[in-house]
Amino acid sequence: MMHIGSSCRRGGTMQYFMPAWHADGSWMENEQAWYRSRKVTEFDDTVKQVQLFFRRHVAPFEICLLDFSPNFRHFLHRQGVLHAPWWSCFDAMQGIGARSMQTFSFHDLTWPEGTEFVYSPFAVIALVEGRKYAQIEFGEDGNMFRVDLFRGDVLVSRNLYDDRGFVSCQISYQDGAAVRERYFAEDGTWKFARYLDDGHVVINHRSAWFLHGEGKTAVRVPYRQERYGSMDELISEVLQDFLADTSSSDAFVIAMDSWHSKVLSEVLEGRRTILSFFGRRNGGRGISEAGRKLLAGASSIVADTRSDAREIEELAGGIAAPIHVITPYEARVEVGMSLHLHVQNILLAVDALDADVLDAVAVELAAYVLGKNRQARVCLFTRSAAFEAPARILQKVQDALAAAGMDPALAQEPAGVAENGPDEGDTPERIFTVVRCVDELHVSRTMREQRVVVDLSEVPDQFLQISAMSMGVPQIAMHPTEYVADGRNGKILSELEDLPAVVDYYLESIEHFNEAQIASYDLGERFSSSELVKAWKEVISCGEHARD
Repeated sequence: MMHIGSSCRRGGTMQYFMPAWHADGSWMENEQAWYRSRKVTEFDDTVKQVQLFFRRHVAPFEICLLDFSPNFRHFLHRQGVLHAPWWSCFDAMQGIGARSMQTFSFHDLTWPEGTEFVYSPFAVIALVEGRKYAQIEFGEDGNMFRVDLFRGDVLVSRNLYDDRGFVSCQISYQDGAAVRERYFAEDGTWKFARYLDDGHVVINHRSAWFLHGEGKTAVRVPYRQERYGSMDELISEVLQDFLADTSSSDAFVIAMDSWHSKVLSEVLEGRRTILSFFGRRNGGRGISEAGRKLLAGASSIVADTRSDAREIEELAGGIAAPIHVITPYEARVEVGMSLHLHVQNILLAVDALDADVLDAVAVELAAYVLGKNRQARVCLFTRSAAFEAPARILQKVQDALAAAGMDPALAQEPAGVAENGPDEGDTPERIFTVVRCVDELHVSRTMREQRVVVDLSEVPDQFLQISAMSMGVPQIAMHPTEYVADGRNGKILSELEDLPAVVDYYLESIEHFNEAQIASYDLGERFSSSELVKAWKEVISCGEHARD
């Protein structure tokens, strides 16, 4: 694995991926306790781009990570790119050398004499003289990543552990509020501290240096100042030092994000940049002044959808850089199991539907099921991780059914199944259920059981459409996209009232389903990994010619 000052940067043109893998409004990673549902998926454009470059050897590349990510190796492992080359700005700032993950336990820590450990279903609680002393939290991979320390049941300190086996950051609290962050080298020396009242950063004068290079060739570079106005200033200084090892022909593939745009627009001014826009991250947020500066100097722009490309043109008119539309997701040929089920599932995407449209569609589909196809069921698909989302969606559908004179019990959560199975005579028929899929893995699993996908949103869910294409599932939409060819792998509705007839077209005839499946696989060839490789090589080549 290549880390700080990796020698791979010295041979040929490099592509540096600069991700936005941080929590909103922070340089902190998104690592969280295993028992908490993710509010957003970890998959984004940079994840898929790195996977493509790593697995298909598109071109030499390296991840240039600006965020504080002590569990970065676990993140890479979850994405299947553990051995992808990377450089970490915070590793350089903290003086951390290149080391792999280390197995360690909370038992390896120094605890007060007589500490008792209580194992709850979620975390481990450390008790001293019967009172809560610490709470030990574990990540999705079972790794200890955080220890909260208490005094009199009040949180006073939070230790964030690096997956290489040491405390990387300590957050101090006063009266329940965070007041200071201290960042450590692997030997326990504190390197710098950030004070949260105004965000200024103080360097430890006994260890006032950062690392340049890796391993035995690494050198210590003195910080220019003892105090910085913000973490941005510190990151900028170390990133500029890193750039000294790069070539003027190297490209920086930047995940467009308002948080790091200011730093990158200043540090990368005059460098070759490729800006990557991703609808789930950028959609509807506009472009900051720093973002406009990046756009003005970009060599190329990559958008994940045509609609995003049009939005970029509208928001930043007059940009000279070419815009390439490249989906971050590749289409594959997969076989579902929907034809083997006793029910015919209709997946209805609800998140972006207007309230009146959802009401009308719910009534239309309920009437279709009750009047013509008792085998059909409607899966109300949502990406929302909010606890109340399923109940809220069901309540909305129940209200629509009741207003139309139908039984609201047609939409309800699944009841528990008795030992001998459900008694259909004692329970109302259930047509609508909620399917929640926050991440792409759950979307793919859910798609295996669907006979038809209905996404009537103005901007349909991109990954949902590609998953349907990969699985050969017919799609019904109201707005054209590159993933639905009208009359081939699905239908584009002109009127909402046509929905029941089009749904029935695919459900009543296996022949129609099979025709759409074959067309889906044919259309999917345009979005195969081979085609994505060609598209990215064109982007790289275009940027190189622009610099000549």
